[in-house]
Amino acid sequence: MVSSCGVVSRVLVGLALVALGACAGDGDGGTADVVDSGGDTVSDVGGGDGGPLVSAVPRAVTVARATAIPACTLHVDAASGAGDGSAATPFKTIAAAVAAAADAAVICVAEGTYPESLAPGAKPLTLAGGFQSGQLFAVRDSSLYVSKAQGAGTGSFVRIEDPGPTEGQLTAIDGFEITGYSQAIYRDIYYGQRFDITHCHIHDNACTDPQQVGAGFALNNVSGTIADNVIARNTCSRGGAGALNDSTNTSQVAITGNRVEANAGDQPDISHGGGLYLFANQLTITGNLFLANTVTAWGAGLYVGAYTGGGQTTTARLSYNVYRDNRAGASGGGFFCDDSARCVSDHEIYDSNCGGNIFLDSGPDDAGPTVATFDHLTSYRGLEVGCGAPGAGVQITKNNTAADSFAFTHAIFWGQATGRDFETSCGSGCTKAKVSVAYSNVQTAFANDGIAIAFGASGLISVDPLFVDAAAHDFHLQSAFGHWTPSGYVTDATSSPALSAGDPASKTPNNPDRAGTRSELGAYGDSPEASYVR
Repeated sequence: MVSSCGVVSRVLVGLALVALGACAGDGDGGTADVVDSGGDTVSDVGGGDGGPLVSAVPRAVTVARATAIPACTLHVDAASGAGDGSAATPFKTIAAAVAAAADAAVICVAEGTYPESLAPGAKPLTLAGGFQSGQLFAVRDSSLYVSKAQGAGTGSFVRIEDPGPTEGQLTAIDGFEITGYSQAIYRDIYYGQRFDITHCHIHDNACTDPQQVGAGFALNNVSGTIADNVIARNTCSRGGAGALNDSTNTSQVAITGNRVEANAGDQPDISHGGGLYLFANQLTITGNLFLANTVTAWGAGLYVGAYTGGGQTTTARLSYNVYRDNRAGASGGGFFCDDSARCVSDHEIYDSNCGGNIFLDSGPDDAGPTVATFDHLTSYRGLEVGCGAPGAGVQITKNNTAADSFAFTHAIFWGQATGRDFETSCGSGCTKAKVSVAYSNVQTAFANDGIAIAFGASGLISVDPLFVDAAAHDFHLQSAFGHWTPSGYVTDATSSPALSAGDPASKTPNNPDRAGTRSELGAYGDSPEASYVR
């Protein structure tokens, strides 16, 4: 990070923090008709069966819910006596089932409170919660029949240390409420394994040691899926919601459909990552909502970093994520791509993040370049630190000689402070940074303190994009021929100037029956929820 901040940046080794080096510093729409995919007025709203339109745009869950019934091999019910683990006479505790389990066991857990700390050692297994008590494990809905892992303020619900499962072996946790621990789900071993966390409500866990990272989950050297969880109100020095590390530089992790809300990174003055704090060779981050997370310094919603000096590289592919109302004490209220990471973003929305919406930074002197691309971006109302006034959309800083590269296409910037859609600062290696913006709605005047920006073909110089309802977080574009809603396409009194302002050479269809039209700008352009044009 840029040295002007005068503090020490840190990275993960295992799952502890170590010093690395010096850091940086509306338009009104008409009430209208619902239209079909051809633009004609119709009376039957929705899909072919008359129901709501089904969108292929990924979105975060609002409730963590598991209903699928796996092939259970052992059973647990807190309301039972000490049984043998069968569906008829289940174990009373999860620990008893873990002790009896063979490798690859599927332990099914009925509703109830389980004040347990599990250490399965080298056994790979699946924990599946959310079964109705007294129904022979034939009924499952984890949102109704809650299997609650309850900590006493320390330790973990599941803790795996050497020896543990190895490559190809799976540990899975599905359909639990997990609360009251220091680091709720923990795995720290120098070799890899598969690891899934799905359909869990992970909340109100708080790290007890300032060197810990990741209160909701803290995982080192895993490949797998973290999906459809609600992760809320967890607190740690970094990564309140969760942290990944990858000392093997081989991890591949998909983070999909999670609601990451009101988590905090509370390391005094220099915390990175209030929500998620991630280092992994390959990350796919899709359809998550990062909402109201806080951090003392950088990256309140999401932090993605690398450690190229230690042989750990990161490529993160981000799509259809929403970052809203997150608060950073320094920069990057929504997202921070840092320290030689490669971040590839498409179809993302940044809405009212304090400390600016996006922060991009170089690495230390011996690091490779930080590279980030953003296509079909909506950056709305980036705010100052403290949230009291309009602030920056994208902040870029540099203090090394690596060839950092940042590109933005088909973007909409609207609602930032005057001249602050972009702001740049540089201490050294300034000419090595390349920043380009093309086919975007943007202020070309920007706060330039050492890094130039090349504004290419655009055609829209900061004009009102006519969002459907930005105050209600609806960033679809108004269209006289119809904008997407969950109930069907609705026509507006006027059309957004951003509907056909994209690259004419791409000729990418933004709807199946609109092939050959220029791309719509913003997060919904060239997606199943693009507005109609003629």
